[in-house]
Amino acid sequence: MCKRFLLLLATVVLVGFGTNAFAATFSDTEKTPYATALTHLSEKGIVRGYSDGLARPYAHLNRVEAIKVLMLTQQEYAERVLWYKSNMPPLPLFSDVKQSQWFAPFVEAAFEAEIVKGYPDSTLRPGQVLRTEEAISLLMRAFGEEGVEVDSVRASSAVENRPRQWYTAAINGAVRRNAILQESRPLGLGQPVTRGQFFEMVYRMLEVQEKNILVFDDGRGAPVEPTPTVAQAPQTPESNGAHVINQPQPTASVSAEPHASEKYFAISMPSLGIEDLLVSHPLDPLSQQGVLAPLKDGVGHLFSYPGSAGKIMIYGHSSGYPWDVSNYTKIFRKVNQLNPGDKIYVTYEGKLYTYEVTFEEAIDANDTSPFNDNGSGEELILYTCWPPDSIAQRYLVHARPIDSVTLR
Repeated sequence: MCKRFLLLLATVVLVGFGTNAFAATFSDTEKTPYATALTHLSEKGIVRGYSDGLARPYAHLNRVEAIKVLMLTQQEYAERVLWYKSNMPPLPLFSDVKQSQWFAPFVEAAFEAEIVKGYPDSTLRPGQVLRTEEAISLLMRAFGEEGVEVDSVRASSAVENRPRQWYTAAINGAVRRNAILQESRPLGLGQPVTRGQFFEMVYRMLEVQEKNILVFDDGRGAPVEPTPTVAQAPQTPESNGAHVINQPQPTASVSAEPHASEKYFAISMPSLGIEDLLVSHPLDPLSQQGVLAPLKDGVGHLFSYPGSAGKIMIYGHSSGYPWDVSNYTKIFRKVNQLNPGDKIYVTYEGKLYTYEVTFEEAIDANDTSPFNDNGSGEELILYTCWPPDSIAQRYLVHARPIDSVTLR
């Protein structure tokens, strides 16, 4: 796997937002429901576009991108970020954050303001894709409206909610403020949110705050009053603001499903003789060492996740150094032998997702266009350096989702 390009790709997609001088409008948002929000936040200097002038509203964002945006919504937060840029403590708050990283001052200020709380294992997981409950919890803390725990949830067609969970009160507060855009499908718990969805929430809460109103007026009327629900037994979250997913009751066992795995995240490609291969998302996708770390034990993952309607990259080695005799240095050496119609099976979070190969291509080493999220739907892309024992090109196998089943 080419180290240089993986680092470049991770940097462009995960850090790129906010590096360009801001513009009031973006060409890729004009016909989206997020156009007003992006324009407003851009004019305030809160959201900035990529170097190509695009906002990419349908792409996902990670945790530190969201933290950065929230820390620019309030003057007091922004001032603390500036202070920390010149006064960084010698030791980091979280084990996976380095004080030299661009986002470290934002993390320090957000932790100080009790917006960010991290995970019980002392990690922040900065590059992890932001999920619905995390996004809303961070949002409401940033605007001082985290609320108090309640046993009931507010009825809403914009977002899912469950009683007596760590995120219940935050989602109730967001529904009360009408901070979530009502779309064709409600935001699902445990599902990644897009940039457009999150920036829309930030825009609505700013409007509520700046205009001193109770509810954001989008012309749909006030939100429905709380509807009592039967209280469920409380679950223990990883932490306040952690990634906790409430899965539906399983309908199939792992043993009954060919190519399913007991692992949290794994891939099988029967036509290549690859079964139950571990897939890992790098703890630090913002550094070269971090991106390459998962390849010691299998293959790596970047961008969207199965079931989230985005671009899913699973990357692996096609060659290695002669002295490297690990099992995974050539794991993707034969991906070019996959044919259209071949099946790829991915186990993720207790579900088995089936993908069907559609086409393959060799591209220039610096070409990132296949990963642009243009709203075209979910796609799995296998990625490796090409040809074998060379870094001249990259080989991509594209596959579309055709089925999914919940496992026991």
